[in-house]
Amino acid sequence: MKRIDFLREQIIESRNFVNRLISEIPQDLWYTIPQNTDSNFAWQVGHLMISQNFHAITCITGRNTKVAELIPIVDYVKIFNGMGTLHRSVEKNLIPAYELKDQFDAIHEICIDNLSQLNDDILFEQLEPIPFKHPVANNKYEALSWCFKHEMWHSAEMEELKRMLGYPIKWL
Repeated sequence: MKRIDFLREQIIESRNFVNRLISEIPQDLWYTIPQNTDSNFAWQVGHLMISQNFHAITCITGRNTKVAELIPIVDYVKIFNGMGTLHRSVEKNLIPAYELKDQFDAIHEICIDNLSQLNDDILFEQLEPIPFKHPVANNKYEALSWCFKHEMWHSAEMEELKRMLGYPIKWL
């Protein structure tokens, strides 16, 4: 198996895991911030969408016009960026949960399609130009590897949010 295929499969598997979590909580609870937490499902979903676009699309092949047509990237980065932010939740009904989920799925589809067209030759190239130093990656392999690790990190947070909203942990 080529490395790029392995990385793509890991991104798919981590998203499958997150989608299972998402399916276990009603969308009308996405904007609820459980007591003693600082986040909600809507922010987590938006953050993972923006992060996947950054780590697995923008840093790998540059800005994607399909993504730009689908979501207001600059606005969403302001809302869902995680680097150094103190605010990890979003206001109720800022973006309808069903719309956020549709965008989340569409960005993932663009990501997987984009990665399907690449080969291992690109993995140890420098990242595409970005306006700041990448927080963890120095090359494209590291950015793709971080993408699925980061998603799994947030799945743990989402599992805890789900539990605190009264939905028990389920293991497959």
